[in-house]
Amino acid sequence: MTLPASINEDLRWWNTVNLHKGNPIKNAVYELEIYSDASLTGWGAVCNGEKAHGHWTTLERELHINQLELIAAFFGLRAFAKDCKNCQILLHIDNTTAISYINRMGRVQFIHLNRVAREIWQWCERRNIWIHATYIASKDNVADIESRRLQDNTEFTLIKKAFSLVCNSFGYPEIDLFANRGNAKCKKYVSWHRDPDSIAIDAFTILWNKHFFYAFPPLSMIMKALQKIRAEKATGIMIVPEWPAQPWHPLFNKMLISKPVHLKAKQNLIFSSQYATFWERVTLVVGVLSGEHWN
Repeated sequence: MTLPASINEDLRWWNTVNLHKGNPIKNAVYELEIYSDASLTGWGAVCNGEKAHGHWTTLERELHINQLELIAAFFGLRAFAKDCKNCQILLHIDNTTAISYINRMGRVQFIHLNRVAREIWQWCERRNIWIHATYIASKDNVADIESRRLQDNTEFTLIKKAFSLVCNSFGYPEIDLFANRGNAKCKKYVSWHRDPDSIAIDAFTILWNKHFFYAFPPLSMIMKALQKIRAEKATGIMIVPEWPAQPWHPLFNKMLISKPVHLKAKQNLIFSSQYATFWERVTLVVGVLSGEHWN
């Protein structure tokens, strides 16, 4: 009998699984209850009054809504339960197909849905988490609003070509301080809100001097970012608009330890769904800054 290579991973799993483990029938005390929802534009999740949301990538927007609902549930788990272990979690979902694939640990009818369900359970297995999905009507799902939330003014990013130019000039950063799942430039990144893969929430709550960072902060946060670099003697790449009249501009120049690169306006440097016209008029200045380089 010839076995296809595609089942090798399953055979290895059965060879290592602890067969004494099981989902307890009684004692259904849930550590967390997570509400999740997906729309055609984004995902949302709510847990204990805290909210998380994000927008689909271009490729994700082409997926079927059933698959997006499963992914939204997975994002909710990763956003709220990444530090949980040895517990049970209840998922509230308004899509019966997603519920079925989660509670049955996958099904054979649709391979793409089974793949997501498999990823969810593998993530839970590594943490000894048992999950159960239950139905909630869309009108009662508090995550519905989050899945339809519009992008805000912090969601902008350099296009890949411009970022490659930055890295070729200054080296590759270790962490993106102002990002989300959809636009992060580094594997490690910090988001403004709860996010499935971010290592922290709010860059101003962590130390910057532990990494060679990449920072493209919102305009209102530039001075605060410069002050943090100075206070922590951190070093990294920072991008700001070329606005010499701004009060933060002299501080930026004083902390430069590299010759800056100017990215000229009208070169379609920025991806931003809401403020594209604004960014087309802005020339950007990029350089390596160091808080040590200060008199």
